[in-house]
Amino acid sequence: MDLLAHVPGDRGWPVVGHTLSFVHDAAGLVERHRRAHGDVFRMRVLGREGVTFLTPQATREIYLDPGKVLSSERGWSSSIGPLFRNGLMLRDFDDHHRHRRVMQQAFSRAALTGYVDAIHDVTDRHLRGLPAGDVDVYVLMKRLTLDIAAEVFVGVSLGQQSERVNRAFQAAVAASITPLRVAVPGSTYRRGLRGRAELTRVFGELVAQRRREEPRGDLLSRLSHATTEDGELLPVDDVVDHMVFLMLAAHDTTTSTLAVMLWQLALHPAEQDRVAEEVRALGGAPVTPADHGRLEHTTRAMQEALRLSPPVPFSPRHALADVEITGVRVPAGHGVNVSSLALHRHPDWWTLPDAFDPDRFAPGREEHKQHSHLFVPFGGGAHLCIGNHVAEVMVKAIVARLLAGRRVTADPAAGVVIRPVPIPKPRGPMLLTVR
Repeated sequence: MDLLAHVPGDRGWPVVGHTLSFVHDAAGLVERHRRAHGDVFRMRVLGREGVTFLTPQATREIYLDPGKVLSSERGWSSSIGPLFRNGLMLRDFDDHHRHRRVMQQAFSRAALTGYVDAIHDVTDRHLRGLPAGDVDVYVLMKRLTLDIAAEVFVGVSLGQQSERVNRAFQAAVAASITPLRVAVPGSTYRRGLRGRAELTRVFGELVAQRRREEPRGDLLSRLSHATTEDGELLPVDDVVDHMVFLMLAAHDTTTSTLAVMLWQLALHPAEQDRVAEEVRALGGAPVTPADHGRLEHTTRAMQEALRLSPPVPFSPRHALADVEITGVRVPAGHGVNVSSLALHRHPDWWTLPDAFDPDRFAPGREEHKQHSHLFVPFGGGAHLCIGNHVAEVMVKAIVARLLAGRRVTADPAAGVVIRPVPIPKPRGPMLLTVR
C-alpha cells in the first residue's frame, strides 16, 4: 500500500530512487520537482522516502515541531549518521537538550569575545605569506578555518596533523552521500569510515590528555571534565562524538560561506568596494561582536552568500507518528524534508533569486522578512545552529583581514559550479586573483 499516494511526485528509479540525481545535481532535482508538482512533493533518496516542503510556513512547523514527533536523529541516520554519530544534530528531544546545555557555555557572548584574538592571530598567520596571484579560495579557507576551529575549540594548533585531519573530514563528508554504502575496498564509503576512525583516534588522544591536566578554557577541556547528573565524567565516546561533529560544523560550513562570499565579491567589484571601505574603517583593529552593527555592507554580503549557498541545504526529519504539516498528512515512518537551498531561491519570494544582490537585505527591501522562516541558513527550532554567532565572527574577521589591504578578482568565464550536498563545495578549482 502506498501511504504517500496523496502526495504528488514519484519514487524514482527502482532501488536507487532519486539518489543519483540528488548527488549529481540536488538543486536541479528539487527545481524540476517544484515546477512539475508545486511546493510539496515526494522523493526517495538514500533509501528513504519522504515529503519535501518548500514553503516558509511548512519550514516553521517542521523546525518548531510542537508535537515532538519529527526526529532529527532518524532523519540524518541514512546519510551522516554512521560518520558523525551522536553530534548535536543527531540527538533528539530531552537528550538533545541535555547535551546542548553542556555545550552552550562555549558559545556564550563572553566566550565569543574571548575567541576574537585567536581568530585574528590564526588568520594573520595564514594571510601573512599569501602571495599576489592566483589562489584557490576554497582550499585556502578550508585550511584557515580548520586551524581556527582547532585553536578556539581544542585549544591547540594541529600543526603537522592539520592536513591529515582535513583529509579525514573530507573523506567522511564525501561518504555521507555515496549511494554505495558498503565498505568494500577502494570505495568512498570505506574511505569515509577510515576517516572517521582517524578523527576518533586524534580526538580520543586529546581527551585523554585533557583529563590528565587541570581544566582549561577551551571547549575540549570543558567537555573532558564535564559530569553527568550522577556526577560521573561524560563518557569519552560522547566527548569525542561532540568534538568531531563540532569541528566539522565549525570549519566546513564556514568554509563554504567564505568561499562563496569572496567569489561573489570578486565578480562584483562595486560590492567589494563597499565591503572594503567598511573594513578599512576599522583601522586594522580586530573585528569584535560589538562591530557587527557597523559592518552593514559586510553583513549583507554574508547574508546573500548564505542565501545563495546555505551551509546545510537540506534538513531531513523522520516522522515518529502521523503528522500534519500545512494541511498535508505525513504517515509515521516516512521522511520530512526542508530545503533551504530551494526556499532561498524560490521565485515566489525573492527578486531575481539567482542574482547576487546584498541590498535585498537592506532597509526598505528586506525580502528575508516576508516570513520568519523564509531565510533559514542556520536551521531553526531546537536544532538552530549553536555556533551561528561564532561563524558570523569568523566570516567577518577573515573577510576584513583579507580585504583591508588586498583586492580579489575572478574570471566570470571560469564556470565555477557549487555542488550543494552534503556541504556546499566547488566541483573544481575556485581561483581568485589576489592583488
